[in-house]
Amino acid sequence: MKYSFYGTVGLLLIFILLTILNYDGFAIIKGFVEWATRNILPWIALYWFIRFVTSNKE
Repeated sequence: MKYSFYGTVGLLLIFILLTILNYDGFAIIKGFVEWATRNILPWIALYWFIRFVTSNKE
């Protein structure tokens, strides 16, 4: 529960800081989420699939 609170506060602070510095904070955060979904999420899924396959072998 507290980790989701810290994550929300962190994202809010980053968004406010980027807005103060005249950057489009929403576009940057949206771009990062798209990049993470495209590049990081498949590797996580592959890792858990490999663990699933190797655990069923034993």
